[in-house]
Amino acid sequence: MLNFSIYMAHGASAGHESAFLKKLAATICRNEPAQYTPITFDYMVEMTSSGRRRPPAKFNLLVEEYKNKIDPKINTIVCGKSLGGRVATQCTEINGVAGVVCFGFPFYPQGKKDKHRLAFLEALTVPCLIIQGTRDALGNKEWVDQQNLPTNVTVSWVEGADHDFKVLKSSGMNQEEVITDLVNRMCDWLKLLSHS
Repeated sequence: MLNFSIYMAHGASAGHESAFLKKLAATICRNEPAQYTPITFDYMVEMTSSGRRRPPAKFNLLVEEYKNKIDPKINTIVCGKSLGGRVATQCTEINGVAGVVCFGFPFYPQGKKDKHRLAFLEALTVPCLIIQGTRDALGNKEWVDQQNLPTNVTVSWVEGADHDFKVLKSSGMNQEEVITDLVNRMCDWLKLLSHS
């Protein structure tokens, strides 16, 4: 069992009630029964209660929201899906944060590779695992492989997966099997981290 408390933030347009995050949370808690805390940003709470779509709050406000949820007295891994992962990368200076895990890091807005977000990875003070689909429209393998990422960033590629980790039928895997694979990758990395 890993001695980490896991925090998980959602993506820009889908909260923790999304099928992906519900299955991801269930699989993490089944495999590694650590303390698991979902982070729901205020704008998503309002969006869910009103039923009306709205954009995320300003990025710096999301970072403050995430930081305010972290207990600095415990050994913590900050995680997130897409936007949530980008926010998590800015929370590493808090005491107790031992690592970051991003599920589908948004390296750039879709179709705008010139507006990349590599700077969010340059200030990391702890190891970071990015689990990324090779077909991710916000950071595909061809583009990411050409970048000089910091040495404390590890990218684990899921062959044929898109930004939501949906894979081609030719992969022979269903969504549940893909999510199990994602969690296994995270747990293997965390075991290495805990022994380093």
